[in-house]
Amino acid sequence: MTSNSLRGSKICRACDSANLFSALDLGLVPIANELLVSASSTDVFPLHMSVCRDCGLGQVQDVVSPERLFRDYRYLSSISQTFLDHASNYAKAVYDDLDWRKEDWILEIASNDGYLLRNFVDLGIKVIGVEPAANVAEIARSHGVQTISDFFGVALAKQILQEHGYPRLIIANNVFAHVPNIQNFTEGLSFLMNNRTLASIENPSIMNLLIGLQFDSIYHEHYSYLSATSVSNLVQRFGLNLVDVQSIPTHGGSNRYWLSKDSSLEKKSVEQVIDFEKQNGLFAEDQWKVFSDKVSKILVDFSQFVADKHSQGETVAGYGAAAKASTLINASKIGTGEIAFIVDESPEKCGRFMPQVGIPIVPRNHLNEHSIEHIVIFPWNLADEIAGKIKASLPDRVKIWRAIPELEVVK
Repeated sequence: MTSNSLRGSKICRACDSANLFSALDLGLVPIANELLVSASSTDVFPLHMSVCRDCGLGQVQDVVSPERLFRDYRYLSSISQTFLDHASNYAKAVYDDLDWRKEDWILEIASNDGYLLRNFVDLGIKVIGVEPAANVAEIARSHGVQTISDFFGVALAKQILQEHGYPRLIIANNVFAHVPNIQNFTEGLSFLMNNRTLASIENPSIMNLLIGLQFDSIYHEHYSYLSATSVSNLVQRFGLNLVDVQSIPTHGGSNRYWLSKDSSLEKKSVEQVIDFEKQNGLFAEDQWKVFSDKVSKILVDFSQFVADKHSQGETVAGYGAAAKASTLINASKIGTGEIAFIVDESPEKCGRFMPQVGIPIVPRNHLNEHSIEHIVIFPWNLADEIAGKIKASLPDRVKIWRAIPELEVVK
């Protein structure tokens, strides 16, 4: 097994190649989702993304253990109506499109609070979730979703297969990028799949990161940044095939990768997306240099914006204590007190503080109880949804902003 000190920085975690180049270095920043119980300093780690010239996987170095990253996780998918709607639509489509037998069941890896699997429970299908964050897994169980609180890999896959047999469908949304040993994870998928099993994997596309300047989706919890090229290369090593790639709008632009052991299911979309990636700079080191320079400008502009408003006596607040917020704030080196507070709708986050900068995370009623001039929506992929929620409760003089891909007022 490759040493953690090399994997993701010198050695590709997907294909073991040593042929990597630097794509973006964000310096020393804290763990994005490690929200603090007091306004204190915390550990910082290098956040430096490289791209593999051989398979096209974007990746950061293993510097933080998954146990530290995910055992106490504060993100709840069910907070966002956008994601609830996405889950409902997905479940209905899958239920209609696949042939279902009485004994069929569904496994979801990184099932969070059960927001997606609840839809299949309502449809009468047996479900099992895997969610390593114990606090989040307990919420899922309270909603009737059977949940295993553990990390997925070969060992757990063998246990699940022995106890439950092959699932009809494996869902792995926004988790494939979160595992340091992505080869062990993929081998685990292979163990649980027969020729009838399909696996559905959703993750933000590295091409949207490159083209749309979505650098704030880079943080330590995201070990990998997926392309169709890298997914196809990786899964083939374990007897699986990438048979379809669907473009979906979540997280500012994601791909849904469908895996099967049956290569005859492959659709033209796979070759089309792989060709798009090659033609639009995935392997072009010079284009990543342009990307890095543009990111540097965004960071400078945002830092200057916040500092200027603060020095003018105008209050800047934030909305959404997401990992995106932590990456942007800490990489921009926002000063203490320059952002007054960040509103979040999750009770799991309120009462805590953003790592390193110590910005308090508060419930939504703070918007009405405190005078502010500016509010920055950090989850820019949900900016329209959030702006629609808060405009009616804010005075007209309050400007609503987003910072990615450039600082602008949300209409």
